[in-house]
Amino acid sequence: MPTAEIITDELIRMSAPNTSAVSNGLKISRSGGFISLCRTDDKTLIFGECKGSGIKPYSTSADFSGDSPVFRCSCPSRQFPCKHSIAIMFEWLDGKEFKISEIPEDIAAKRDKINKKAEKAAAKENAPDSENKKKTAKSSKNAIAKKLSKQAEGLELAENFVNDILNRGVSSVNSSSAAQYKNLAKQLGDYYLPEPQAIMNEIISAAEKISSNPDDNEAERIISLCVKLSSTVKKSREYINSKLESGEVLPQDSILYEAMGGIWKLTQLKELGLYKENAEIIQLSFTVIHDSMHMAEVDTGYWIDLESGEISKTENIRPLKALKYVKADDSVFSLLRIKELYHYPGGCNKRIRWESSEMTQPDDNICSVIISKAENSVSEAVKKAKNELKNTLSDTSVAFLIPFDSIEFSVSDGHAVLRYNDETIALRSNDNYPDTCSVLSVLGKDNLENGALLGEFFYSSLERKIYICPVSVVNSRKIIRLC
Repeated sequence: MPTAEIITDELIRMSAPNTSAVSNGLKISRSGGFISLCRTDDKTLIFGECKGSGIKPYSTSADFSGDSPVFRCSCPSRQFPCKHSIAIMFEWLDGKEFKISEIPEDIAAKRDKINKKAEKAAAKENAPDSENKKKTAKSSKNAIAKKLSKQAEGLELAENFVNDILNRGVSSVNSSSAAQYKNLAKQLGDYYLPEPQAIMNEIISAAEKISSNPDDNEAERIISLCVKLSSTVKKSREYINSKLESGEVLPQDSILYEAMGGIWKLTQLKELGLYKENAEIIQLSFTVIHDSMHMAEVDTGYWIDLESGEISKTENIRPLKALKYVKADDSVFSLLRIKELYHYPGGCNKRIRWESSEMTQPDDNICSVIISKAENSVSEAVKKAKNELKNTLSDTSVAFLIPFDSIEFSVSDGHAVLRYNDETIALRSNDNYPDTCSVLSVLGKDNLENGALLGEFFYSSLERKIYICPVSVVNSRKIIRLC
């Protein structure tokens, strides 16, 4: 069972709703804001009284008895956890004395309520299907089938759009035709097809720009987007038809489920076997990527599984319209031990998610372990990348960990080249990581020998070449994040 011993500076910052809560909590701790500090004998609960703006102090606690910490406070703040809950964790981290006390009655009652709720849910899950459950399941299936039929109608609109814009030519879009296309894209929202709708909007926006300012790169991108939309329509139609014909309309292991507006639940992923028990992962990089197509900021982290060497990623999507309501992710430098690590359908770099984790300090040899999990050769990695990138439904880049003997810079053009055994591959920045090659160029030579590079493979359609965009460098001493 977890205890307060798991508290680290990193855990505090990850738990906080924003940086202000962290700084305010730290301020309370350093200014002696707590009147009393207590803990249970088993250290699963820390609690105390903190001075507030009123006469009566706030009762604050951090409970570690469950799968994830539970924070409680009597203050009126709407932030969760509040600055007082953050502060009491800083008190513990600073080694302050916590008096051993019995668990307060109100917290004991709340714990009991949570346990009973969990037992009830487990009993319900294990109970034999009742007639009522069967009716609910049938009703749910009918609703899904109805939605699939509606989506099939919407795919016709998307297909007509692609054919029309390609027949007219991407540079022929004017204000009048753009307005018609935008109206069509808006209609697509009524057919539960968010991904095709997002691609349509991106095509329309880009086509408007090049109609007044021709650009070969942008024209090439529009054509790629049209191909992606056309492929999405084709594969989605096949997916819908097969489900409606078979009657098996519930989610399956397919990336099309999300592309067509589906939202995965962890229970669904588990039922499909898309999870791993007792996983150990460590983050190799973290950045915030602006996704213009979906009008969102995406907190993106690349992680390596220390057993399999698989490179996965986390994506915390924060719509621009709701940025202040969605908690941002942050960098993680601890080793995470996860009881159940879920992954979404996909090819390479599967998106991962978990409910709770145990954070520990990585061993001194962690970098050597990571390097040992790198690909066997550059050519093998390129082959894997080509297979992934040719799938029009996949991302435009795919990340691998590549071993290197050295990373060198050309005197003539300043571009970087990765060398491993007798193989070489050129490094270039991409839209996701536009400055990483510049950062790489200022690292000392000792950081660019006998290590591994986490990089995104991407295809330049104009140059007809595959490049690697550097993201992180791992040598025998440390992980160097380039962004």
